[in-house]
Amino acid sequence: MANSDKDKRRGFRFPVKGGVIQYKESGGLFAFLKGSSDRYPILNISSTGLKFLTTDTLLIGDKLSFTVGIPTLGGEPLNADGRVAWTQYSTRFKANIIGVQFTAMTKDSISRLKNLIGFLGSKVRVKAKIKVMFTEEMRKKPTLWEIARDFNVTVNLIKGSLTDVSTWLEMEIEGEREEVKKVLKCLQEDGAKITPLK
Repeated sequence: MANSDKDKRRGFRFPVKGGVIQYKESGGLFAFLKGSSDRYPILNISSTGLKFLTTDTLLIGDKLSFTVGIPTLGGEPLNADGRVAWTQYSTRFKANIIGVQFTAMTKDSISRLKNLIGFLGSKVRVKAKIKVMFTEEMRKKPTLWEIARDFNVTVNLIKGSLTDVSTWLEMEIEGEREEVKKVLKCLQEDGAKITPLK
């Protein structure tokens, strides 16, 4: 069954390279007879759940106990409980895609997951489309050249106006989230007025 609007994830999910999950069913009449699964690849993770591939058949509402191994976390896996929120067969992967919502986790795992999400969140590439009104002082120095020199971003100029009275530019800044935030902060600290564009 495909995921519906009400099953959509609440937290932003980040792709995970090399992450694996090993699980066993923790609910149901015969769950105690079943051993742990093989190790299956994780597609993405958030603070509220994860998505993984499996050749097993799982049903919505199934309760799982699992360990999650992610290279970025180091050698110690995350331990958690969760429930299957949705399932969908993928012809591309020739496997089932399973969406799991976390229901319980140790304090240590919660702390390490928060650190992981923070790290992955800073690596997400974003585009900020803005209008920048330059101050008189900013007009006297090579602001765009300094941005290109000091930050790992791409700046695309859309349009602008340069007169003796005022200077403004509409631009799109693309890069990792933290780098883009640093550029915007730097412009504001120099006195520029920034207006987000739709």
